[in-house]
Amino acid sequence: MMQFEWHDGTMKNIHVDLPVLYNYQKLLAKMVRIYEKQIDWLSVASRRIWGNVYEKRVVILVDISATNSMYIIHIQHYLRLLLEEQMSDKDYFNIIAFGSDIVPWQLELVPSQPENLQKAWRWVLSLQCRGSRNFMSALRQAVEVDFKYKDKHKSQGLYLLTTGIPDQETHLISTYVAEACRGFDLQLHVCLFSVMEDVDSSGIIPARYANPTETAIAFKEIVHAANGRFHWFGEAVQTIKKWPQTENKRKDKSRKQTECSVSVFYTDKGRNVGTVYRKYPKTTCTRKSVPSVTLPKKEEICSSKEWLTKYSIKKLKLELPRLMFGPSCTHRKKIVESLHKKVSAKYCTIFPSVEVNGVVKHLQVQSKELEIYTEQMEKVLQRYLQRIQWLLSGSRRLFGTILEANVCVLIDTSGSMDPYLPHITKELASLIWEQLRKNEVRFNLLRFSENTESWREYLVEATDKTCHDAVQWVSKFHAHGNTCILMALQKALSFQDIEALYVLTDGKPDTSCSLILKEIESLRKKQDIKIHTISFSCADREANEFLKKLASQTGGRYHCSFGDVDGQLAAHRMLMEGFDDEDDPVFPYFEGDDLKKLTEEVAKARSFLKQAKSLRLLLENWNMNRKDNSVFKKSAQVNSHHNRSYLTYS
Repeated sequence: MMQFEWHDGTMKNIHVDLPVLYNYQKLLAKMVRIYEKQIDWLSVASRRIWGNVYEKRVVILVDISATNSMYIIHIQHYLRLLLEEQMSDKDYFNIIAFGSDIVPWQLELVPSQPENLQKAWRWVLSLQCRGSRNFMSALRQAVEVDFKYKDKHKSQGLYLLTTGIPDQETHLISTYVAEACRGFDLQLHVCLFSVMEDVDSSGIIPARYANPTETAIAFKEIVHAANGRFHWFGEAVQTIKKWPQTENKRKDKSRKQTECSVSVFYTDKGRNVGTVYRKYPKTTCTRKSVPSVTLPKKEEICSSKEWLTKYSIKKLKLELPRLMFGPSCTHRKKIVESLHKKVSAKYCTIFPSVEVNGVVKHLQVQSKELEIYTEQMEKVLQRYLQRIQWLLSGSRRLFGTILEANVCVLIDTSGSMDPYLPHITKELASLIWEQLRKNEVRFNLLRFSENTESWREYLVEATDKTCHDAVQWVSKFHAHGNTCILMALQKALSFQDIEALYVLTDGKPDTSCSLILKEIESLRKKQDIKIHTISFSCADREANEFLKKLASQTGGRYHCSFGDVDGQLAAHRMLMEGFDDEDDPVFPYFEGDDLKKLTEEVAKARSFLKQAKSLRLLLENWNMNRKDNSVFKKSAQVNSHHNRSYLTYS
């Protein structure tokens, strides 16, 4: 009996037979040699580049973007090795090259016969690099044309050979491949050929730039969604060994040697000496813990998009799938030849399982961790709701949040605004004092109908005197005439030092909408000014679409106060009643950019919260069943599928 420090830092009393342990150690050494032999086999010829191509129906996607001009010979060589060594035993294959345009060798899969392999090689020799990396189009070509009958076949694979990040965003590609591969025997594998960043002397700038580590992270996410493999080779070998440790923190530090101690003893076979390790290096935990969230109490004057870049669920690292399920959690099944059916792995009864987007995964988390996650998510939800209440209070309810330091507010005083002018002038006075004066914003006011009239001919400081004068001028508004937005925008854009315009209107302009958008775009080429649009009591869908386009085109925000009362009530009820019911209360559909983004994040948080509570209940019931089984000494394995919950993550 001896005390031994376990891998988690605890001390345990252990009794072992040293000769038995020595034999076990020899078996481990034998397995290490087998693994090393397998690694050597995978590290030569075409397997070094492509890995082991094991599927029977294969499509090869080849990156021939302009940035690969200096490496086309290497790419052709890699394709030749693949065609010679691994494609001859396949059933069908095809090659799709892509830059900005898609260049397929054949319109669909062809048999893997010697004459076809030779024709494919001649075609590869004719490839020329041009354009950017339009990976998404090549992927769709392969999935929707070559694998259009993927549900009728087994053993199908896509192999991508590339040197950099695709033109499209990673999350869009991940979503597409997850949908394309889900439920079918189809995988996407990525072979990343890394080149030195300073080698490209052609001066070609890719459509999207990412360093090797960022590129690898992006492709790892994509292949994870497609149940594929990620292979990284080329001139980044040293980087691979160090990844993901980066930068200068460990650059000058020498590698610390592993500390270990051994017991030496004579075996029962002659004078042979055996050794057993008694102390191993401490291991680091790969599981992610639930982070503690810190959110600001004071409201920041910024858009919801900017606010969520700092405090979204993803940024706070509270996405439930990332915390609950790692790459090792996937449920495994293998075919047992004697039974002629698939059987779950032995460890499948150790953990309860859940179904996530059609994939069964094991829940490797404690009930206490889910309790902590629930507390943190409720804390985040409360903060989101407080910001929604802030956005729906005061002058922000009608006008939104004034962000810039030099602005002009444009008010529609056409004939259709007559019933609303008393309310508008009251809210405008609130805006002047609550936002412009309080935040010391330089401002001007401009009313427009069939003609335009500005309060001042220039921007003024927000002092008590100027704010009083502005409120007096606003109180004299009267409604008449048409809605000439273009004339008003042209005049407001002429004010010196202007940064943004806030345009409030109740309907479609008299002038052509496309003409206004075209004119504003030409004016903004001379000066970068944002135009924020505010839709007031407007039921005209076409008019609202115009306001959205005008804001989007100029980098501004679209705001609409419709649903504000219901939104305030929903936020109040959630704060008072809690978040037990995901479906009640619900927010109305907000069309304005700020409220829409924030309420979408609230819906996402409520969904995660509901799923966390469901998982916790599942775990508690599963643990209780295990205890009952232990008491009654049931020897039969617990079928983990009886403890399965069905969840869907958006």
